[in-house]
Amino acid sequence: MTTKPKYTLETRAGECPDHGTFPNNLVQQFGADPVWFGCSRCQFDGRHSQDLDQRSKALGIHRERLLNERLLDAGIPDRFMGCTLDNWSAEAPAKAQALAACGGFVEAFEENFTVGRSAMLLGTVGTGKTHLGTAMLQAVIRQHALAGLVGLYATAGSIIRDVKATFGNRGRTEADVYADLIRPDLLVIDEVGVQHGTDFERQVLFEVINGRYEKIKPTIVVSNLGVTELRQCLGDRAVDRLRDKSGIVVVFRWASARGAA
Repeated sequence: MTTKPKYTLETRAGECPDHGTFPNNLVQQFGADPVWFGCSRCQFDGRHSQDLDQRSKALGIHRERLLNERLLDAGIPDRFMGCTLDNWSAEAPAKAQALAACGGFVEAFEENFTVGRSAMLLGTVGTGKTHLGTAMLQAVIRQHALAGLVGLYATAGSIIRDVKATFGNRGRTEADVYADLIRPDLLVIDEVGVQHGTDFERQVLFEVINGRYEKIKPTIVVSNLGVTELRQCLGDRAVDRLRDKSGIVVVFRWASARGAA
């Protein structure tokens, strides 16, 4: 019995010369057009073939599919799937410094993961913070997903909405929401500071940041605020946890690129 791959968009009958009729699945790809999965029995046979070239090719395809699932599981928005460290525009010295800091965090991720070192990308609107934040997440997943690493992108607003949605709900609980956010090895929290700044919102975000801090897991916070304003938004305790173990702060001080010709 074959299992339908994750992210299957459509299933049609296919015809294999070796195995006859099979369910062929159209599978979503991260940042690319969907592809047809093909005969799963042929792929299984290839991964266990005595022919080393055939087995190597089949295992390579299998690893690419596992990586694709991990990237899709991360929840990076469609708009930012194509954002990488390589295509970041670093024509100005300040932008080059930001890229170097973010790239350094990725290169040293094994150490950062071991000690739970976090990062904050702070600055004005339209300066590319989300580009670099999602690029860092994607790069870490690509480098470590096959070793089991799990990454996740979420906005502060979506986290708060998910917690509120549990109120009076007999299904998913508030504890479930926090567990899902603490579980990933790397979490990017975007749009911190665009909320109303209520005590409830501050407490929700603290629970996430503190929960990950206690589990020694890195968090990347992306915000339009500076460090002083972020302390007012999240509270001193949350920011201090993000700064622990020399957590990095990358400041984006240039003009917005949105709307530029």
